[in-house]
Amino acid sequence: MHRNAAPGRIRALHAGLARFLAAGLTALVFLLALSVLEGWTADKIPFAPGDTLEQIREKIRLNGYNFTVSDAWISSLSPQQRANLHTRGKLPSRGTAAAMDASTLALDSPVALPASFDWRNVGGRAYLGPVRDQKDCGSCYAFAAADTAEGAYNIANGRYNANCADFSEQYIAFCLGTYGPYVNSFDGCFGANYDYDELLALTQVGIIPEARMPYTWTDPGGCTYGDYAPRIKFASWGRVGCNDIDAIKAAIMTYGPVDAAVWVENNGPFANYSGGVFEDTLTSCTGNPTCAYQTTNHAITLVGWDDAGDAQNNGYWILRNSWGTNWGEQGYMRIKYTSARVGCSVAYLVMPPSGGRFSVPGISKQLLLQ
Repeated sequence: MHRNAAPGRIRALHAGLARFLAAGLTALVFLLALSVLEGWTADKIPFAPGDTLEQIREKIRLNGYNFTVSDAWISSLSPQQRANLHTRGKLPSRGTAAAMDASTLALDSPVALPASFDWRNVGGRAYLGPVRDQKDCGSCYAFAAADTAEGAYNIANGRYNANCADFSEQYIAFCLGTYGPYVNSFDGCFGANYDYDELLALTQVGIIPEARMPYTWTDPGGCTYGDYAPRIKFASWGRVGCNDIDAIKAAIMTYGPVDAAVWVENNGPFANYSGGVFEDTLTSCTGNPTCAYQTTNHAITLVGWDDAGDAQNNGYWILRNSWGTNWGEQGYMRIKYTSARVGCSVAYLVMPPSGGRFSVPGISKQLLLQ
């Protein structure tokens, strides 16, 4: 009996080994399949549409990310209201890189950049006003453009703290958009395309103070500001090379806060962000016809950075949102340099300094870029 038992055990071992190898092969095929999915990296699990808050938290833990989420803010919104928060979804109106109206900024050689910088506190001065709230309207593009314009204008004219400019998002969305010459590019509460024509509009037509046309987050039924009334125009605008971190930093420090965009799921980790350094696996820029057309759906503003980052040395951008101060870190987010496609679609406005000289403490303006 013992002589016959050994071959049986060997056959059992062979069968077990075969099952083990088959299972391993299946797992390998599964991992290879996952590796081709957008957003998958070798050691990180991507967030997925429909993830619950607990699933998001579990992926944050498994991925070793260093941020928190909470539904305290977004839970009060209906699904439609959540969708309205991010609507940079219109197709490009021109769709070819050659047709773009702005040059793309790239650094020919390294420049001296500080390890951290923040337009909210430069020599004790804040060159940005309070965080705004777009409410139940897909006008994020107007807020990002207005924030970028306000920053450039304040820096050029030495306005800071309580004297910061406040420009009209309502005017951008409706007078320039819905009832204006750029309706095919951006349209009130229905979002904008990827061409950044809202910045082009500020160089061709200009913008007005908030007090002249306050934001109401609803269609006013027409433009209430006269065609020949005064406006503030910007000299030019430009794009920054995709995920070119040093060029984005140089643009921020030279021209002011920059207009950028991210990808946001309806009830995903970005929308539920409550603190820390946000991170995900959406790091590449591979849009068509250029990387600037990478799929994003929410316009935001970048106002600074920190290379040292958090305890895990995650360098991050300081992102300014337009969802009020109850979202994130008082309306702001720290976001890892290439997460959520934040570095794919970056643009800036140029406002020449009043009197020909900048007067920002500790900064030799226009030293970086000409």
